[in-house]
Amino acid sequence: MTFLLIILLTHPAHPVHAACRTVSVTANGAPITGIEDMALDAARGQAVLSAYDRRAGTTGGLYLLDLETLDAPTVAAIPLATGLRPAGIDLSAEPDGSRSLLAISRHEDGSATVERYRLDGATLIHQGTTAGPLLCRANDVAFLDWERFLFTSSHGGCGWGAVIEDNVLGGRHGFVGLVDDDKARVLIGGIGFANGLFPDPSHDRLTVAATREDALLVYRLSDPQAPPRRIAVPGGPDNLTADPDGRLLVALHPSPFQLALHRYGWPGGAAAPTRVAALGPAGTEILLDEDGRRFPAATVALSWNGWLIVGSVTAPGLLVCDAAASGATGSSAPAEPPATR
Repeated sequence: MTFLLIILLTHPAHPVHAACRTVSVTANGAPITGIEDMALDAARGQAVLSAYDRRAGTTGGLYLLDLETLDAPTVAAIPLATGLRPAGIDLSAEPDGSRSLLAISRHEDGSATVERYRLDGATLIHQGTTAGPLLCRANDVAFLDWERFLFTSSHGGCGWGAVIEDNVLGGRHGFVGLVDDDKARVLIGGIGFANGLFPDPSHDRLTVAATREDALLVYRLSDPQAPPRRIAVPGGPDNLTADPDGRLLVALHPSPFQLALHRYGWPGGAAAPTRVAALGPAGTEILLDEDGRRFPAATVALSWNGWLIVGSVTAPGLLVCDAAASGATGSSAPAEPPATR
């Protein structure tokens, strides 16, 4: 069964995941700030974290976290690759049981690359780099199969003119790109700030977060040029994850204006709201809805072992909430595929 075209939005007076706590995450004794994306390896009870402190302008990296440790107020993650400015990541279980990782890496000159790694235990082995002008505004990345991958570009060009055209003038030039044989091309265009993406080849489906459209766009992988199904959501969607029941977990930005003030440290931007929703055939459930004073600007949420685990583009550490729906993954090719919808 496919997603409903009309989603019933529910806003409970008391969010389901009210019992939340912040957890400090460190690497080599230093706190990690700006865990913007996460990829879950549920079978191993681990998650790969993509983080760097954008407001401080410092580099960060990719880190491996043992999720069993999240019952403590402070946890230590293992550095996998440092000195990076990573954005979206994706983890894939290979047929031989090994793990592959894709990570967008942003550079000081305004360019971006996609780095491919093999994760061997707690060691990250670099396998190759994909570069090119289409990647300059790359935001998220996802394996399509063992050879190809997809990425989103938030804007249609590399310079500030492209940013102003979309962010200020309301243009929709974001796109989804396909990399095949290490060559990138535009697959789907005309998206208002293309952000998180979740391909589901087994159901001929690709879901894309259109942040500036307050919508998820659902395309057919077999015919990506066909008009997508559009699912309205209560805020600008960011990263997407999926649970075994077929629901999508999505971090939402209720106020783009407040997010901008907060992201750039401007007056009035001390906090930005945090909202997380789960979407499925039965409708939309708001799992977390806060003003952001405790944990601002959530960009990703995973569900694991009864916990809802939330990361933010600006906040230190993670927010961990009890009684979450179990089993969401940050991977487009999880070891145990989602249930048929």
